[in-house]
Amino acid sequence: MKVRLLALGLVTLITANVWSQDSEQNTVDLSGFKCNVVYFEGFIMNPSAYNFGYPSINYERYFDKLYRLSFRIGVSSNFKTTTNIPFSINWLTASQKHHHLEFGAGAIISFNDYTYENNNIVAYGIFLPVMYRYQKADGIVVRAGINGVFGLDHFIAPSVSLGYNF
Repeated sequence: MKVRLLALGLVTLITANVWSQDSEQNTVDLSGFKCNVVYFEGFIMNPSAYNFGYPSINYERYFDKLYRLSFRIGVSSNFKTTTNIPFSINWLTASQKHHHLEFGAGAIISFNDYTYENNNIVAYGIFLPVMYRYQKADGIVVRAGINGVFGLDHFIAPSVSLGYNF
């Protein structure tokens, strides 16, 4: 009986070793991935009547290097009547060297000198960015894509970004 249990245990260990994953082949090299990004974003056109689409400066911080989930906050202004604060949660696809797709969901808060329904602070709406992203480990970040905006007005806003990761 003891010999049978020992033989069954050995067969189980050998089988488990054969079917287990090879840790060397499945590790992801994250040594070149930076956690902080600062970038300037400009909109190619401004189809909104509500002062959306001014150039913005943004800061992005990655929560998790492996899954590439990040939080972004920015500020844009016309320096006269309107200041917008966009913020979003973004996700990058797995790396193809330096090329990624970026998907996100966020909101825009707008501070205005004029009133909209007796309020000068407006939650403008939500936006859903879909971007191509080129990101090198040595610092350069380039983004281009579209932002679907749904709020006071509904439109697609194409944008381009240039920044630095560190």
